[in-house]
Amino acid sequence: MDEKRNVILWTGLAAGTFCMELVMVTLTPLSATGTRFGSYGMFYNLLWCGGSYIIPLILYCQEIRLMKYVIGCVNGFWLICHPAIAVLCFGGAAMGYSGIWKAASGIPETASLMTAGVLSATAFVTGILWYPMCRKKKA
Repeated sequence: MDEKRNVILWTGLAAGTFCMELVMVTLTPLSATGTRFGSYGMFYNLLWCGGSYIIPLILYCQEIRLMKYVIGCVNGFWLICHPAIAVLCFGGAAMGYSGIWKAASGIPETASLMTAGVLSATAFVTGILWYPMCRKKKA
């Protein structure tokens, strides 16, 4: 039961931080020409990314042990985007602070970019920690 609890907890944390990151990115100036907060695209992205974690997790809870490896693959796939989003957010905040990027030159814009960057870094760390926490061998 301890292994199952760890997989449920860490998969929920990984999916939750990733979805929070996606929502926060829609509130930044980066989404000015793309997916904005509350749009169809934002909800589509949340369903796509969150569902890729939750559907295998539901099947894992139904005692299909293979799904733990599927969740590991999904987690590894989504780990690719977190550093890229963090670099974009922190870079955008730095450019807005220095006055190079006029769309992010205000305090709310810089704060939203920094928050999205921190959430992206948190999602990356949570995704990395998923592996040692969920792949423990039974004693």
